[in-house]
Amino acid sequence: MAMHPPGFHRIGNRSYFTLYAPYAQKLRLALFERCEDKKPKMTYPMRAVGDGFWEYSDIRSFEGYYYAFLMNGMKEYIADPYARCVATFNDFRQEARGFICDTSFDWEGDTFIALKDPRDLIIYECHVRDLTAADGKQRDSSGTYSAVKDRIGYFRKLGVNAVEFMPLMHFANHEPPFKEEAGGIYNDWNPYAYNHWGYMTSFFFAPANFYARKGTRQKHRWSDARGEEIRELKSMVRALHAAGIAVIMDVVYNHISQYDRNPLRWLAEDHYLRPGENHSGCGNDVNSESPVMRRLILDSIRYWTQEFHIDGFRLDLAGILDDRTLHELRETARGINPDTVIVGEAWGKRYIPGKMSELGLGAWNDRFRNGIKGAEPREDPGYLFGLPEKGTDKDHILQLLSGSLKEDGGIVRDSKYSVNYLACHDEYTLGDFIRLSLREGKDIVPEDHAEHIRLSEEEKVLHHIAAFILCCSQGVCMLHAGQEYARSKVIARVDGVEDPQAGTLDRDSYAKDNGTNYMDLHDREINRELYDYYRQLLAVRKVFPELRSAERDRITWLHGGGSDHGVGYRVDVPGRSMAVLLNSSPEKAAEFDLQEGDWKVHAHLNAASTEPLSEHKDAVLTLAPRSVLLLIKHR
Repeated sequence: MAMHPPGFHRIGNRSYFTLYAPYAQKLRLALFERCEDKKPKMTYPMRAVGDGFWEYSDIRSFEGYYYAFLMNGMKEYIADPYARCVATFNDFRQEARGFICDTSFDWEGDTFIALKDPRDLIIYECHVRDLTAADGKQRDSSGTYSAVKDRIGYFRKLGVNAVEFMPLMHFANHEPPFKEEAGGIYNDWNPYAYNHWGYMTSFFFAPANFYARKGTRQKHRWSDARGEEIRELKSMVRALHAAGIAVIMDVVYNHISQYDRNPLRWLAEDHYLRPGENHSGCGNDVNSESPVMRRLILDSIRYWTQEFHIDGFRLDLAGILDDRTLHELRETARGINPDTVIVGEAWGKRYIPGKMSELGLGAWNDRFRNGIKGAEPREDPGYLFGLPEKGTDKDHILQLLSGSLKEDGGIVRDSKYSVNYLACHDEYTLGDFIRLSLREGKDIVPEDHAEHIRLSEEEKVLHHIAAFILCCSQGVCMLHAGQEYARSKVIARVDGVEDPQAGTLDRDSYAKDNGTNYMDLHDREINRELYDYYRQLLAVRKVFPELRSAERDRITWLHGGGSDHGVGYRVDVPGRSMAVLLNSSPEKAAEFDLQEGDWKVHAHLNAASTEPLSEHKDAVLTLAPRSVLLLIKHR
């Protein structure tokens, strides 16, 4: 390996540019005064230092310069895959230059948010721009890292203690123009010609600069924040930490874009990628078993943990990564912060939730999502809807409520590795899933926005049951942004874009940097009862740890008689017993034998509280159709 680490580094009183380019016969460093300059201000020959690495060193700092590389006499400049700050040209090729800047920052004593047990997490999955872009008419900073700080009060009032941001690494946001021939590519799939969500990482060490106030998404312009993105992101993290909120990054180490000038492809495609493999569904799968790709992943994790105080990572399509890389990733992060949260999608090339829990990694529990909510609103609804033959396997539902443990036929070895969720950025929002399942004229969205958003009584009941289940299940709790007010994604009509689906509900809004995805917090007032119920339930979950992290031998499953959808569990811990009771049947009551009486009711269908709401004296309890109860007995 190289004598100095890859990328640009100031070590001692010298600057080092180090690049892995195993197929280079000659390599030159090019330095530019402006990112848009076609010709460099100066170039320098680099020397081979062994094992495929090349290097140039100098006593000058080069601060304020842009840089790239020329290989083997090529006319195209290659960006540094280790660049910590980049400027990119806004088209689908995304020509890039690294930028050398001062990255120092006053953390004011900040380090990490320490949560010893991941089950103490209440995660809120969201997108930087969507959180505040709806405020764009009022503020120039809307949709930026800086604007996120204005949502901290909202997070705290709701009760979440961790925010999981969709990709923050610089990604290929522009796609080929729609229905135009462009460099041998014909885009007939994306009328927006844009990638809004960010699951196409271009640079694994650079924050996305179009979320900085000086960044821009405007086509055919350079997005060039000149390091402000680094300072603004660090400031955002520091502010969230000051409020006691952990920061989790959604990271994409499994594939890259097919369209941008990604340096990994130019420098050593067969070392970094698996050409021809498409387990990601996007092509260009990463070859994590390659020593240089594994090193890049581990260096990236180390960098974000050390330099940005990131508390955790969510691994997109973790099933594409090999076991050794997953193990070393965990060791790298936790060597810096022992409490680093690492979770991921346990699918891709393989389905590995069990393997991930064995490696000490959490897994998104898709079985919880599909078992409780369902996989499809029309064809495959879940337990929540209380339909005959749907969700009637009581032991399966109880296994999900108890942490999806392998000993019960589940997927993880300990409930602390089960990330329970009902909706995420993928597929329909939970609000739209329920709307589609219940409403007449299912694909018709009323012109009146408030009418569309406002839940019917039946919809409200199902949302409350769903919230109760999520907040009263063993494991890690995750909400999708807006779930607390039944957020809807109606495809916005955009000038200049012909989308035949405009005006309908969106199940895959990855391309839409518009009102489809932007969060309108005024909708919270329309469904205020649901928001308040989530807030109350999360407060109860925090106060009573046995709702999230009880030992399995303290949990007793309860089967409610008279209803195929009557299930519950009881937890007995020193000084206290707790009973979580559910009945999603729309018609049949469920009878539970609690073995003893004199319980305090802490939650029912319409309210939850850390203080008793009422009492239940008898040992036998009849739970009405579509009802829930949380009972606590102090000894």
